[in-house]
Amino acid sequence: MGKGAEGVTVEKLRIGQKVTVIPTDQNQNYFSTVYDIDDRGIYVPIPFAGNHPLVLSQGQRVHVKYMGEDSSYMFVTEAIGRKIEQDKLPMYIFKHPAEAAIQRIQMREFVRVPAMLEVQYLTLPEKDQGSVKKAYTVDISGGGMKIAVKEPVPQGAALLVCFSLYIKAKKKQQEFRLPAAAVRCTLVDDEARVYHVGLKFLDITRAQQDSIMAFVFERMVDIKRRQ
Repeated sequence: MGKGAEGVTVEKLRIGQKVTVIPTDQNQNYFSTVYDIDDRGIYVPIPFAGNHPLVLSQGQRVHVKYMGEDSSYMFVTEAIGRKIEQDKLPMYIFKHPAEAAIQRIQMREFVRVPAMLEVQYLTLPEKDQGSVKKAYTVDISGGGMKIAVKEPVPQGAALLVCFSLYIKAKKKQQEFRLPAAAVRCTLVDDEARVYHVGLKFLDITRAQQDSIMAFVFERMVDIKRRQ
């Protein structure tokens, strides 16, 4: 642990940790894993976006994003060299960021972005296929989603939600089938009888969460670009 921006405690980057690298002059996400860390810098095998490698010149600046236990962190650094070991992948060496430069971009609650996605859901325990209902998301995060439904869902109810996300960086549609708990239900349109239900994902894997966060980050970039 260390102190990041504004004195906030941050989790330091670790060997083996997945990272997203975004050049400061691009909006493309590239993915890799930390290979090594020493006094010189952070060693990262060349990141890829699909089949496209990230090409960096000496001194080029990038955003590096990584996930902690409860938060997501990001810092700006620069490529200070390359390293190629025998029988190993070629790597970039990134300059260590000052702890004060590391920003925590999520607290205990994940960042949510507005998104309208079709969702199929049913109440658990699963009884029969006739109980499947359709809804649309209002927003989504790595920890849950808010859905718009035509009938109330009791607080604490256990649901199974099924949806898909197109991850541009991976150039593929990914399917999700996740258990979730209803944490709140609010009537938002009395005339149309529309309810907003806040859902918290349960038993979600880190890989699934990383994929959702990749979608969220891409969505944030798209929204910012249109503003």
